[in-house]
Amino acid sequence: MAETPPAAKPLVPEWLNGVTIGAGVLLWYYQPIVPRAPSVENNVSVFWARLLVDGKRGIFGFHLEPRFRDTPLRSTSTTVNGANVLTYTQNDHAWLQEAYASVDLEPLHAQLKVGKEYSHLGYFWDSSFYGNVQVYDGLKLDPDYGASLEGAVGKSDDLFGLGYWAQYFVVDGSTNVSLPGRDTISVPGARRRNQAIVQLEPRLNIGGVTAALGVSGEYLQADLPTLGPQNVWRAVADATVTVAGAKILGELQHQDGRNVTDFPLPSTPTTPGSSANVDHAQIGGEYTYGPVTGRYYASLGSYNNIPLPTGGTVTHKEWLHVIGVGIVISQNVSVLNELVFWQHDTPTSSVLVDRSFNVTVHAHL
Repeated sequence: MAETPPAAKPLVPEWLNGVTIGAGVLLWYYQPIVPRAPSVENNVSVFWARLLVDGKRGIFGFHLEPRFRDTPLRSTSTTVNGANVLTYTQNDHAWLQEAYASVDLEPLHAQLKVGKEYSHLGYFWDSSFYGNVQVYDGLKLDPDYGASLEGAVGKSDDLFGLGYWAQYFVVDGSTNVSLPGRDTISVPGARRRNQAIVQLEPRLNIGGVTAALGVSGEYLQADLPTLGPQNVWRAVADATVTVAGAKILGELQHQDGRNVTDFPLPSTPTTPGSSANVDHAQIGGEYTYGPVTGRYYASLGSYNNIPLPTGGTVTHKEWLHVIGVGIVISQNVSVLNELVFWQHDTPTSSVLVDRSFNVTVHAHL
């Protein structure tokens, strides 16, 4: 009598069903353009390498994204003998960009995430590499610790639709790409706390044209050692219009309250060098034809009514222009070329922040 052969063992354990793993690397070539900012040279680096782990079982899921670099991501600016010195405050060659558990809430057409997740204030991101003034002030691509309810009413191709976000972060995540002194997290001893964001984004689809209008508000507490807790309020309106391969974007943002101490001016024992009245704006567009996307975006940071130790106030402005051409080489490789012009203007001068050509290669599995 023939014996029944044993059942084949699965290639992976049963508990790994529903788990996907990916990886990617972003290579960056930086070339300053004459006239260049002082003490700036060309460079090649791995901006980040990352792993992506996602799991799903029923209504429950998780997302994990560790990232790695050769050099630390975060630095702070301190004053030594009257000069600004960059000081690395943590060995963040490796960090968690996002790490959260999630549960689907079908009656609300929403998902609840708990852990470290991106804050969503205004338009999320313009698909560039170099970015805008907002990201260097800590307002974009900013993951924090808390809970986020994200949902949508209607399908993406319905005549009407509505996206919504409600987020609460107990404390900041300390891993955005803001420049030293320009966000609370790089002020020594400071943290962002009790950050709440609400955003509504109604959408309209008519004859192949999609228009979306986002309205959002934010409250947070900037815990600044030299000034004490500061209440910070932000309001944002953004609009996008998409037709065929073209997209046009605009965003306006206003901030009331101080979230830093020494930008754009150094503070004194009696006078902060920061503004409690800040405006940001972004405008631009892009067009995709086949594997090629051309884009131009301009962003503005206006730091208004900065108090002076001698009395009176002053306003500083920054303009950042990014012209880019992206090319999709294959399903897993793309190249982005960007030309950058960045100026910081005061009532009496105009200072070059950066003028450069940037090439990034993104490869992923």
